Amino acid sequence: MIKKIVVFIFVLLLAGCGVETKVIEKANGDSKTYLFFKNFNPSNYYVEFWDRNNHKNDDTKIIMARSGDKYYYEIDGSSKMIVIQKDGYMYTADPQMKSYIKVESPLEDYAYGVLPSDMTTLKVSGYETGEEKIYGKKYIYEKYTNDNDESVYYFDGDDLVYVRYKGPLKNVFFKFNLKKNKVDEDLFKIPDGYLENTY
Repeated sequence: MIKKIVVFIFVLLLAGCGVETKVIEKANGDSKTYLFFKNFNPSNYYVEFWDRNNHKNDDTKIIMARSGDKYYYEIDGSSKMIVIQKDGYMYTADPQMKSYIKVESPLEDYAYGVLPSDMTTLKVSGYETGEEKIYGKKYIYEKYTNDNDESVYYFDGDDLVYVRYKGPLKNVFFKFNLKKNKVDEDLFKIPDGYLENTY
């Protein structure tokens, strides 16, 4: 009987060691996500991630950048692709073939759901927080939902480690690498020597 009580108390203690899941109805600029992105400018940024959609050691780099109404998105892995959007056109460049395709296109914001788009809203947005294990390690998460969209930011202390976005059209899972507030304007130019593919 005493053995059963000791085991029961031990189980209770273990359960109490975890972080309790709770819902914050309205934040006050004190969420880990807001504090991490506090100086982030959604209209001017350069951010790098590692792709974690397939496995934890994928060395595919994802780059997202923006300068005003110019957008840049790059996948750099076993295959490489660069997308530049400006002046109502989308340029899809193939660095291996040193060529690009230019099409008239509405803007596609690849950073949607991954990076904050409105800091004022993020400052007061409600969220769910708790603890989740990823690749064998526990992280504190903050989950933001908006209609059918769900953005989850995973932290080790105050450091952002992972971002997961689930939406009607895409699901992505990235490991954070770095962010800069300065963007090199040369990013938004098609490199010299690239030929336009016309059909």
